[in-house]
Amino acid sequence: MEIKKVVVIGSGTMGSGIAAHLCNANIPVTLLDLKTEISEKARERIYKSKPPLLLDKSKINNINTGNINEDFHVVKDADWIVEAVVERIDIKHNIYQKIFKERKKGAIVSSNTSSIPIKVLSQNLSNEEKKDFFVFSQLRGVIGITLAVIYTFIIFPVFIKETWIQMKEL
Repeated sequence: MEIKKVVVIGSGTMGSGIAAHLCNANIPVTLLDLKTEISEKARERIYKSKPPLLLDKSKINNINTGNINEDFHVVKDADWIVEAVVERIDIKHNIYQKIFKERKKGAIVSSNTSSIPIKVLSQNLSNEEKKDFFVFSQLRGVIGITLAVIYTFIIFPVFIKETWIQMKEL
């Protein structure tokens, strides 16, 4: 499976960092938050970041912005949906319910969490939904961002490439 479009829900430090690295890989991403203004400010922070998050400033054009109320429909075209919202299980469960209702069949859904176990995150998902759900946890700070980058661009693509067929047979 080739990842051609990504939606990142949550434009805080981790969500915007993931969006920036997707841009560096030339993958179009839509960054959603509670209000479009929040995701627009995150896009601006990515562009102005020091040290720079973007290898080439023109890659900022790969980031679209929106909000979860008016623009959630973009999830239906995404190959990968990354949840990076606040660490509250009720909010995460609500977002997952919306994602799995809207997403196209086979689209990958992942959570960027620092502390919530996958068993708790996935407790309301069906067995079929769990096949497309992944969690990458990390430590906070620079180590966490480094681990997220390693996971997102090295481990995760290799994992998907090597095991996609096996997962679909489950």
